[in-house]
Amino acid sequence: MKNKIPVPEVEQSGQRPTLSAALNRIHVIVILTAIGLAGFLLTLLALIALRSHAESNLQLTARAIGYTTEAALVFNDPAAAHDSLEFIARRGDFTQAKILTPAGATFTEWQRPIHSNWDKLGQFVGHVAFPEPVTVPVVHSGSVIGTIWLEGNGSSLIGFLAETILSLLGCLVLTALVALYFSRRMQKGIVDALGHITHVTHEVSANRSFNLRVPSAPIVELHTLSQDFNSLLTELEAWENHMRNENVSLTKKALHDGLTGLHNRAFFIDTLNQCFNPVRAPLSLALLFIDVDNFKEINDSLGHAAGDRVLMVIGERLAKTLRKGDVLARLGGDEFAILLEPMISTAEAVAFAERIVEIMKTPVILLNNKTLDVSLSIGIALSPSQANSAKEILEKADEAMYRSKRISGSCWHVSSGMPLPVAMKH
Repeated sequence: MKNKIPVPEVEQSGQRPTLSAALNRIHVIVILTAIGLAGFLLTLLALIALRSHAESNLQLTARAIGYTTEAALVFNDPAAAHDSLEFIARRGDFTQAKILTPAGATFTEWQRPIHSNWDKLGQFVGHVAFPEPVTVPVVHSGSVIGTIWLEGNGSSLIGFLAETILSLLGCLVLTALVALYFSRRMQKGIVDALGHITHVTHEVSANRSFNLRVPSAPIVELHTLSQDFNSLLTELEAWENHMRNENVSLTKKALHDGLTGLHNRAFFIDTLNQCFNPVRAPLSLALLFIDVDNFKEINDSLGHAAGDRVLMVIGERLAKTLRKGDVLARLGGDEFAILLEPMISTAEAVAFAERIVEIMKTPVILLNNKTLDVSLSIGIALSPSQANSAKEILEKADEAMYRSKRISGSCWHVSSGMPLPVAMKH
């Protein structure tokens, strides 16, 4: 069985959060967790401190009651003791107060009345905060004459705790806002730096914009990443330019002749085929097939360097005769071809060939400053009057060129059934 390679599913862009959204969520979670934990611990510490403070107040209140009711205990006056106890109790923060005799009997007592749910809540909180009542002995002349018994109330504790929590909550909210502000500033530096890198990466990938660069970042690691990314872009840009130049060079080599710099046979044939493309409207054109007379003798007698020089000069002279849109190519060896398009008439093609014969009357100056007379044989074929395909017009122009060469060279010949004196000129 063939192993099947799993293909990842294409994800929609909305399925993944942005970096900014992810960092925002992380910052909010961290800030809320930190603030919540800090608030809980501070509230717990405040409760412990508040309970200790309230217990100390109960101790002081019990001592104050003991000093106030000491005389009533000495003189065994429960009514006076109750009046003093009630006077202090109305201003104190406890639920129930008793004055006990040394034997443990109740000398007098006071109970805070319950008028509302708030009073019930105060008693409940008092029981929770002070599970054991506060007891303080009353001493007179070195002897214990009674005991003050107080059960704490939570009303003032609740009020103070509420104020503490509200104040603490305000401070925590302010702290969270400040922390969020600074985290957003830090996040902006990170997101912007990565956003620049992402933007440049996308432009390079989508539009091949290797000239773009990432700006510097305020964070060291991101700045280093940006600089390294820019260095990579510089290398990619240099490589892109090198490859572009190489492609241009290879294209030129593939479509041009290495010696003369003219188009080569492949380019010429492809251009000729496009002229006879059935999709396009028929064109009026002429093909001149050109061959150097006695080129083999030039190579054999003067050497290949002289032959190369002759071909280069011929290419330069032929190029000077071209009109806009004409195509000149070296087909190989000593063969050249010119595609004239559009070509209105045979007379126009003949006039073009006569100009070529005329310019070749000037001797070619060789590398050793010697001169050499060079002539050309030219065959002319026209379309659509004489050919209806690239192969046919090329064959007829070649056949006409050989007729010129067989006659004497340095002349042109039109591929037609016309008599030789009419179709050929020396």
